[in-house]
Amino acid sequence: MNKNNKRRDSTTDFFLKVISKEKSKDENKSIHHKNSEERQKGERIINGVITIMNFINTTLDKMLQSTVSVKILSLLLAGVLVFTVSGGVDNIFSSPTSGDYIDSVPIEVEGLDDDFVVAGLPKTASIGLVGSSLDIYTAKLSNNYSLYVDLSGLGEGEQTVTLNARDFPSNLEVFIVPQTVTVTISQKVTKTFDLGYKFINEDKLDAKYSVSVDSIEHESVEVRGSQDNIDKIYEVVALIDLDSVEDSFTQECKIKAFDRSGEELDVQIIPSTVKAYCSVSNYSKTVSLVPEYSGNTAEGYAVDTVEFKKTEVKIYGSETQLKNIDSIKVKIDISDLQADRSFKNLKLIKPTGVNKMSFDTVDGSVKIVPAISRVFEDIDIEVKNGEASNVRFNDTSKVAIQVSGKAEKINALTEENIHASIDIEGLEKGKHEVQVEVELDDKMMQFAFASANKISITIRK
Repeated sequence: MNKNNKRRDSTTDFFLKVISKEKSKDENKSIHHKNSEERQKGERIINGVITIMNFINTTLDKMLQSTVSVKILSLLLAGVLVFTVSGGVDNIFSSPTSGDYIDSVPIEVEGLDDDFVVAGLPKTASIGLVGSSLDIYTAKLSNNYSLYVDLSGLGEGEQTVTLNARDFPSNLEVFIVPQTVTVTISQKVTKTFDLGYKFINEDKLDAKYSVSVDSIEHESVEVRGSQDNIDKIYEVVALIDLDSVEDSFTQECKIKAFDRSGEELDVQIIPSTVKAYCSVSNYSKTVSLVPEYSGNTAEGYAVDTVEFKKTEVKIYGSETQLKNIDSIKVKIDISDLQADRSFKNLKLIKPTGVNKMSFDTVDGSVKIVPAISRVFEDIDIEVKNGEASNVRFNDTSKVAIQVSGKAEKINALTEENIHASIDIEGLEKGKHEVQVEVELDDKMMQFAFASANKISITIRK
């Protein structure tokens, strides 16, 4: 019989003895209940015991008045308790009948080649222990134990592996839950991602301050991991901690990769940290909220009015960057609307240069009315961010726009209320195809291109 079987037998014997003792107690109680004569004799004995107890109580009262006597008595009682619970002197140190568990023990991975990654392995497991109380207590107190899985020699694909424990006392029986797990081993892949940033602990930044990122040490990083995790990456960001920030600072930031739901992914990022150079400003201004529509109302209908629960928002940033920002757009999806509708938590669109806003969402409502449409054939196209004299329009310098809205507004609309433009910033000499941008003075109206939305131009210088 091996050692483990001996321990199980010992444990079984222990529980059988306990059951036998309890059974004997029940039988004695039954006999005592039936024998009334013995009960009478017992009463006389009890009276004698009461007399003795009165004497003991008087003695204890005197002892409890002494601090030394109390400490000695406590020690004796503790010894009696340990002796009673353990079943005797020998059992205090040798009884294998105790049991306990350790929850959430981290699992270490060993033997995995650097070019491979393992998926499906839980981060922790539980350990059950059977043995003497002293050994269990010592093992838990020392915290020298560990759980590990050895992946040496295993190739790509699905593998069933065994979890192992080590550094427990040899006379303890150890159970791991789960004992085996199925994992997938695959070769790492490497992909380059643009590096963004995200502020953390913003709630610990004084409300009067805002932080802007002047520059980050690296624009992109390499990410290594399983193909599955690489495909899940939504953003790779440097985490900039704003706790107690009051002045411009440089910070060494950890880089993390997240999926669309904001869960961190188990991947290797090279480099793992990056320096961020940030400025702190206490400048702010209050600007109005204006709607920005996505989609189109149902045919024959138009937006009459939009009302927001809040009409203004405070924006923060440097005075230079906020100088030309007079409003913040609120995105509203009006797709197929043909009746009034209320909206919750409409998202404010934060422009470049704005570090933060006093709120990020707002409730609103849209009023829908019957609509008419009107086409404006010859809207001149303006040139932005460059010299108009350097631009030659190859086919046309005009665009046709169809505008829809409330009848009285459409009838009052003129070409001066419609603005079409192209942006030539950064374009070099030569031929280009550029997007035409359109803006209406009345933001409640909708527009669509009645001609092409891109035109061909040539930059002469």
